[in-house]
Amino acid sequence: MASLIYTIKHHLRQAQSLVITVKRLLLVAICSAMLSSCVANVQTFKAYIGEVNSQMQTSVIRGGQLVRNDLMNRYVDVVRFLRVDDMELRSSEQIAAVEVVPGYREIEVYYSWDHGSQRGLAPALVDYAAAQTGVSRVLRFTALPGEVYTVHAEPTFLGERQDITTLAAVDFWVEDSVGKAVVPSEQARIQPVL
Repeated sequence: MASLIYTIKHHLRQAQSLVITVKRLLLVAICSAMLSSCVANVQTFKAYIGEVNSQMQTSVIRGGQLVRNDLMNRYVDVVRFLRVDDMELRSSEQIAAVEVVPGYREIEVYYSWDHGSQRGLAPALVDYAAAQTGVSRVLRFTALPGEVYTVHAEPTFLGERQDITTLAAVDFWVEDSVGKAVVPSEQARIQPVL
C-alpha cells in the first residue's frame, strides 16, 4: 500500500511538472506570436494616388536603423520620411517605410533619434529634427519595380561620446536590396544647433 501511494505521488509530481512546463511553453509561444505580429505590423505608407498595386508594380523604400551607444545606454535611431515627390507627410506620423510607383523619385528624410527616458521631449524633438537641414535631406533616384530600398544614415558626433547633444552632422545614402548604393553618401554641410 505504501509503495502504491509513493508511486501515485511520484506520478502526480511528474504530471504537475509537465503541466507547468506546457503552460510556460504556451505562454512563450503566445508572447512570441504577439511580438512578431507587432513587429510585422509596421505598415508601409502608400505614397501614390490610385489603386493599390501589386508588389511587382511598386517599389518600397524603408528607413534604416542605427544602434547608438552612450556610456551605459543603448538607443535605436531610425530614418523617417517627410515627403515623397509632392506628397507631404506629417512628421508626427513618423513613417518608417513608403511604397512608391517606379520611376524618378524625390524623397525627403530625416534622422530621428531615440530619446530614451525623455518621453516628454519627443514630439518637440521630432519636429525640430525634421526642420534641421543638418539632420534631414532630399534624395533623388530612379526606383525600379519590385525593388526594396533602404535609406541609411550615419551621424557624426563631436568627441568620443555618441550623445545626441554632441551630434555634428548626418550623412544619408540609399541602397538597393543587394546592398548597392543607388544614392551615394552625401556629407552634411550644415551643423545642427541642439
